[in-house]
Amino acid sequence: MARTLHLTNDQFAALYDILAETVEYIEGDLVTTEDENGNLIEEDITDYEAYQIFQLMKTYQGEN
Repeated sequence: MARTLHLTNDQFAALYDILAETVEYIEGDLVTTEDENGNLIEEDITDYEAYQIFQLMKTYQGEN
């Protein structure tokens, strides 16, 4: 099920900034583990909903 959220430009900008900070925090807090073969495996940020939403917002902003 999809939902639509209508925001003013100011609300979009505020939410964008909040998510940018959240994603930056998550990136700095990703966990690296070692598998049974000694290979380092970093936690995948794409598993986080906040990251996925931020990527959508960047698309609306015209960013890549």
